[in-house]
Amino acid sequence: MSNAERGLSYNSYWLAVLVAGFTALMLYMVTSLGRDIEKHALEQPIYHFADLLNEQTINTIDQIESAVWVKNNNQNFGLTDASQWLKVDLPNTQNSQVLEVDYAMIDSIQLWFRRKNDNSDYHPNSDSDYRIVEYFNLGDGLKFSERPIIHDKFLIPLPDAPEGIQLLLRLQSDGPVKAPLKLWYKQDYIVYTASHRLFMGLFFGYMLAMGIIALFLFVTTRNVSFIYYAAYVFSFGLLIGAIHGLGYRFIWPQSPWFEERAAAIFAFTMMSFVLLFSSQILELKTQSPKYYLVFKVFFIIYALGTVCSLFVAYAIMIKLLLLLLLFSIPVILLVSLTLAVKGSDIAKFFSAAWVVLLFSGLTASADNFHWINLPIDSSYLLMVGAITETLLLALAVATSYSVQRREVKKAHREATENELHAMRAQDDVLALQKQAQISLEEQVMSRTQEFEGALAGLSKVHDELQGMSETDTLTGLTNRRFFEKHIVAEAARSRREKQPLAVALLDIDNFKNVNDSYGHQCGDDCLIAFANALKKIIKRPGDSLSRYGGEEFVILLPDTTIDGANKVLEKFRLAVHSLVVETQGQRIKFTVSAGVTSSVIVADNEWDKMLAFADKLLYQAKEAGRNCIKSGSLQ
Repeated sequence: MSNAERGLSYNSYWLAVLVAGFTALMLYMVTSLGRDIEKHALEQPIYHFADLLNEQTINTIDQIESAVWVKNNNQNFGLTDASQWLKVDLPNTQNSQVLEVDYAMIDSIQLWFRRKNDNSDYHPNSDSDYRIVEYFNLGDGLKFSERPIIHDKFLIPLPDAPEGIQLLLRLQSDGPVKAPLKLWYKQDYIVYTASHRLFMGLFFGYMLAMGIIALFLFVTTRNVSFIYYAAYVFSFGLLIGAIHGLGYRFIWPQSPWFEERAAAIFAFTMMSFVLLFSSQILELKTQSPKYYLVFKVFFIIYALGTVCSLFVAYAIMIKLLLLLLLFSIPVILLVSLTLAVKGSDIAKFFSAAWVVLLFSGLTASADNFHWINLPIDSSYLLMVGAITETLLLALAVATSYSVQRREVKKAHREATENELHAMRAQDDVLALQKQAQISLEEQVMSRTQEFEGALAGLSKVHDELQGMSETDTLTGLTNRRFFEKHIVAEAARSRREKQPLAVALLDIDNFKNVNDSYGHQCGDDCLIAFANALKKIIKRPGDSLSRYGGEEFVILLPDTTIDGANKVLEKFRLAVHSLVVETQGQRIKFTVSAGVTSSVIVADNEWDKMLAFADKLLYQAKEAGRNCIKSGSLQ
């Protein structure tokens, strides 16, 4: 092993230690959050009944024999089609308290607060009648805005009931059904939410940063590994957002249809890009064609799963996803371990990353399907696994680049040595050619100077012709050709910098009468005086005034709002109103009408719409009696 390889291996191990330390810190934060949550679990006995036929209602549920109701301390029922009923007696509730259903992916939650008609205490064997105090209908099968408290999780305000009240819930979902019940005072929940938001902010900030960095690296290197990595990171982040209800709150709050399918869509998408990234970074196409074929088959299956998730029931797709994960993740892990045993540093990081994902993903799945009961929210464990895995995959990418750079340096060094040998062999030939080359270079330099002089002259003539072609010969203003080029550039800058762009069309009122009454020479003098008057008002370097045609002029005002443009146009109007043109023994006065609009450009052809809108406003100004300005915003 060379010194460079030993140094790379040594650094890799230190980086792995740092990753392990970071993972331990995240697990500590997760455990602390878990302890805070468990402090607020309901202390009262919770009774459970599974309605396998989905036939019970609030009017019939009390007819169920008390022996059928069993105590339940976990509220995790796995993947089931049956309706799950929960009831619990809550003593001395206050409206300063809230009940939390600590799982954001339940399709339907019906919740009743009930009070006995008499004052007898509740007992599971009692058949006493109840009256409903309050009723809530929640779940991600409804629009997010329909929740009683706008929050990622399901929060229900408790009524004031010093004498106690009974809580009755009916749960149903196409996916895993679990509903850990927590009772909070509002001020305590605010404190917990701050810690929860900090952890979620760290997670999403980290995932966003990793994804954006990968996109930047893709732009600079054009290496598709980075775009696959970025797509995987963003998909994973959206998956966690869907699981925690953040996506439903902030991204698609009006689409229960998408909320029902989001977790499956992003899970299949994530695995599709993971397989593409894995195949690319491990160079399977050239190093292991058989493994490459296996990865390709898995990718096609996951990609089809992404499409099918849009149409097929969530319960079916989530089972298919779990089945695929049970097969594909071990296969990916086996491939990376095989390559790691062969000495690939990249595969070592890759293997570690997949061990983390396999552990966290399967543990979270087992918890969701009620195969195991975790003391903490399994989605937090999945988030820690995601952070650790993305770090290890990033290290794999970095290691891949280090290996490639080392190979490039080695190839460059060998090429340099070969080039030196070739140069020594050519020294004698070069010595004989040197004198002839010097003579030839002198001749070339002479001809080049002559050519550059001629080229400079042509460039000067071209610039003069360009200026003439873009200048109105009468007024000295730029012409329509210049304006149409200039507005395209300014529109692009407005779109890029998110700054407003103002466009105004001006037309001299009744100018035909001036030509008809005083002659075209007077008309030309009026146009010149008009242009000179407007030139004095244009102050900023970026502003432009162009003759658009005849007595019509156009003004372009970058970085100008509609109010600012109105002020400038009013100055124009007043200047023209007070203008007296003395020509051919005549004193001629005239006025101007204008239409002006301003907008931040958001599309390529929007400047054309702005110009048409300004022309429409100009027409309105003419219709309004002339000598006025009409303005409006395009949006």
